[in-house]
Amino acid sequence: MKNKSVEIYFFSGTGNTYLAAEKIKETLKKGGCEVKLTPIEKADPLKVDLSKTIGIGFTVACWNTYPLARKFIKNLPKANGTEAFVFCTMGNNSFKTQAEYAKILKDKGYLPIGTKAFRMPNNFIAIQNEEHNKRKISLAYPEIERFAADILGGKAKTEKTGLFSKVSFKISCFITGMWETKLSQKMMNLRVNKDLCVKCGLCAKICPSGNIVLTDYPAFKDKCQICLRCSSYCPKKAINSFAVFGNKTYRALEEEKAKNVFG
Repeated sequence: MKNKSVEIYFFSGTGNTYLAAEKIKETLKKGGCEVKLTPIEKADPLKVDLSKTIGIGFTVACWNTYPLARKFIKNLPKANGTEAFVFCTMGNNSFKTQAEYAKILKDKGYLPIGTKAFRMPNNFIAIQNEEHNKRKISLAYPEIERFAADILGGKAKTEKTGLFSKVSFKISCFITGMWETKLSQKMMNLRVNKDLCVKCGLCAKICPSGNIVLTDYPAFKDKCQICLRCSSYCPKKAINSFAVFGNKTYRALEEEKAKNVFG
């Protein structure tokens, strides 16, 4: 990496990608870099500072990422050799979606200097206990640190895409793009248990798409990203939907930290 001024834009549903971004920041700073972290939902892609090295991090959902994050990447301005690295966190498999996004950046004039996917705790269906999740994060950290060190030393690899990843990417773009349709929003069936809700407003504060408004109780519009942030961080588990199985949720951050990062 030639440029040691770095800005990492990340989208994190329940916190895994934030943890990865924070660990990359920590490693790069030890190597003498100036690093800033910015949530994608708070950033204007057209105002990205192309004089810096750009990091893009996102959560994998359905072998792709959320519409909000995808739009950010696709709306980034054209560049002339700006260094960029792409990373993601996943519960199972990314099918090299990080490499497909690096290719999009390359076609825009960026210089990809590394791509990587990190296996982290699952926040959907196959949610494990806290001890298992902590162990999984601890196993991911050394790999994240190596990736950051390789970026710093110019040794990181940019994964190649192939026919399978290209087809998978197109299919998963279509599937995740459907999440924003009125039918999918209706099927999401977000609802509040008024017997449990304490009207703290945390869900509205941390929602990445402004989908939640707090009137008497939280009310939902039609911009849900299905990131599960609201249901996972609700202190009373008062928010439910078709995507919350057995009332099990996962969150990588403590409540106060989530307020600072996402709020």
